[in-house]
Amino acid sequence: MMGQALSPSVTRMKEPGKEDYSAGNTRQSVIWFEVEDFLRYFDHFRNPSGVQRVSFEIYRVAKTLDRISERVRFCRLSIYSKRVHTVDFGAIRSAYLNPLGSIAPWKTFWDPANFWRKFPRSFPVILRHPRFFFSILRVAARDLVGTWLRTNRFEEFVRCGDMIVSLGAGWGIPDSVKYIAEAKRSYGMGFAILVHDLIPIKYESFVEPDHTVQFRNWLRDAIPVTDIVFTNSKYTRTALIEFAAESGWRLPRVEALELGSGFSDPFTAGQQAMTGLPARHVLCVSTIELRKNHRLLVRVWQRLLERHGANVVPNLIFAGKIGWLVDDLLADLEASDYLNGKIILLRSLSDAELQQAYRTCLFTVFPSLCEGWGLPVAESLGHGKFCVASNHTSIPEAGGNLIDYFDPLNEDDALAKIERPLIESGYLAAREAQLQAEYRPRTWADCVHALIAALDETVAEGSQAVSQLTRRVSR
Repeated sequence: MMGQALSPSVTRMKEPGKEDYSAGNTRQSVIWFEVEDFLRYFDHFRNPSGVQRVSFEIYRVAKTLDRISERVRFCRLSIYSKRVHTVDFGAIRSAYLNPLGSIAPWKTFWDPANFWRKFPRSFPVILRHPRFFFSILRVAARDLVGTWLRTNRFEEFVRCGDMIVSLGAGWGIPDSVKYIAEAKRSYGMGFAILVHDLIPIKYESFVEPDHTVQFRNWLRDAIPVTDIVFTNSKYTRTALIEFAAESGWRLPRVEALELGSGFSDPFTAGQQAMTGLPARHVLCVSTIELRKNHRLLVRVWQRLLERHGANVVPNLIFAGKIGWLVDDLLADLEASDYLNGKIILLRSLSDAELQQAYRTCLFTVFPSLCEGWGLPVAESLGHGKFCVASNHTSIPEAGGNLIDYFDPLNEDDALAKIERPLIESGYLAAREAQLQAEYRPRTWADCVHALIAALDETVAEGSQAVSQLTRRVSR
C-alpha cells in the first residue's frame, strides 16, 4: 500500500542542476503518466480507440493547466529494455498526430498479434513493408542502446512520494506490473490505474480468448500493488467491486472518474476536412466488432428502406477500424453492395474528419451490447447531436435523459426508436432543443482536476500512514 511505498529512506541528496527533494524540503508529488502502451499502440495503428483518445486528452490537459502542468511528467516502461525511461510530451503528441501506424500493413485490430504468433510465416509481409518494420526495429534499438548509455534515466528525476499513473491498456505490456512494482519499491512511489471496463472478464464471448487471459492476469497482479483505482464510470466501479469480492481480492480505494468530452481543437486545426460526405447521414462511431452490434443496424436500415424507400432513408456511416469477429458481417455487406450504397464504411478518419462527420450528421446511433462508459454518446452530445443508443450497461450513465434508448437485443424496439427522429415531424428538432437547453458538458479540465485531487489525497493518506508507523516503531 501507499504507506509502505513512502519510505523516507529512498530520498536523495541534491545533485548539480537538480531540485533539492531531500527530507528537509517539501514539495508536491510529481504525477508520472506511464505511456508505453499508448506509444506502442500508435506504432501499429493510425487512429485511436476510446482508450487512447481518453488518455491523450488527459495527458494534453494535464500538461497545460495552470498549477498542475509543472507537476506532470511522463515516463514509459519499455517493452524492449524493461526499464522505465523519461519521455517528453512532444513525443506523445507526435505519436498521436503522426503515428508510425499510418504506414503499418495491418487491416484489422488483431493482425499484429497474429503476425507475431505466426512469425515464421510472416516474412512476406516484412518484405512488402520494409520501411515500417525497420522503424519498429529502430525503436527497439533506441531503447536498448539508451539503456546501455544510461540516457533518459527515470531514477534521476523521480522522488519519494511521486505517483505513477497508468491510464491505458497496461495489460498489453508483458510483465508490466512486475516492473512497475519494482519501481514502486525502489523509489517509494505510489501507483494508480484506470480501469476502462471488465468486458474481457464479464463478456468473454466478445473478445479473443488470449485477451481474456491477458486482462485477467494483469488485473489480478495490478490490484495488490495499486494505491488507488480509477474507473471511467460508476457502472465499471460497481462491476469491479463485485468481481473483486467474488474473487477474494482486497481492493484499494476505487474512484469513478467522470470523463470529459470533446476533441483537441488546437491539435486538429491543421488536419484537412473530409469531402464527399452524403448530405444526409446518420453516424455510428466505434470499432467494428461483434459487441458493438453493427449487424443490428444493418437489419434496421434494411427494414427502413423497405418501409420508406431510398429517397427518404439517409445514409448510415460506420466510422471505425475493423476489429474482430465481424468477418461474416463484412461479407454480407459486400454481397449486398452495402445495402446498395446506403451504408458507408469509413475506417481511418482523422480527428478533424470525425468532428466533421459529427457536425454534419442528422443524429447518431450507438447499439453496443456492453460498454465501460460510452464515449461516442458523450461526443455526440458535445457536438449538439441527438443520439439513439442501447440501454445496456454504462450507456444510460453517459446519455442521461437527453437521448433515446432501445434494447439492443430487440430489433423491433431499435427500429421504432431509430425511425422516430427520421419520420416523425418535429421530433428531432424538439430533442435537439432540449439538448441545447439542458446539456452541461464535462470538460477534460474538470476531469484532470478530479484526477489530481484524488491522487493528492492518496499521497496524503500514505504519508500519514508512514508517520503513524514511524511513531509506533520509535516508542
